[in-house]
Amino acid sequence: MIEFDNLTFIYDNKPLMQHFTCCIARGEKAVLYGPSGHGKSTLLASVPGFVLPDEGSIRIDGRTLDATTVQQVRRRTAWLPQEFTLPYDTIQELIEAPFRLRINQALKPSRETVLEHFDRLGLEHELYDKRSIEISGGQRQRIMLMIAALLQKDIVLLDEPTSALDPDSIARVINYIHSLHEATVLMVSHDARFIDSFDRKIYIGD
Repeated sequence: MIEFDNLTFIYDNKPLMQHFTCCIARGEKAVLYGPSGHGKSTLLASVPGFVLPDEGSIRIDGRTLDATTVQQVRRRTAWLPQEFTLPYDTIQELIEAPFRLRINQALKPSRETVLEHFDRLGLEHELYDKRSIEISGGQRQRIMLMIAALLQKDIVLLDEPTSALDPDSIARVINYIHSLHEATVLMVSHDARFIDSFDRKIYIGD
């Protein structure tokens, strides 16, 4: 599904990651872990082509990621970075926005479906009608994860999705991610509970 072949990333004229090779199978839930500053987030961002390796190649379903294939990969990918802002005034607008695109219109969820996902993630129903500035960082992370799931993408990329969550919410998020049976999930995390629960544990470090 996702093949990293002999990747090297250079930052400030120094190698951030060298000669990394790994293959992640379709539907697998894989976590990147290890000390900071060794290229985990960079590797994650390379899958949709936001960062390009200085050496090596990336293949998605056997096709090399390049200028001719990157848009196709991005259409199949949900990306949740560690830091992000909410560009819409209300949570309802935020949830509905991606489903206004023609490619996603057939997947638009009903309010009832959204609230069912809220329950699974431990989110209060009242959040649906709140303004974006009124919710916490942990609530924001879970809502964005829910949107990624509802879009039914083949690849889900998560960068530290539990940095603002309490233990109960972390357990819910772990179960939620594992319920995405068809999706290939690649996540960066330092949380031992996530690392222990994933199919593949990929250490990135010295």
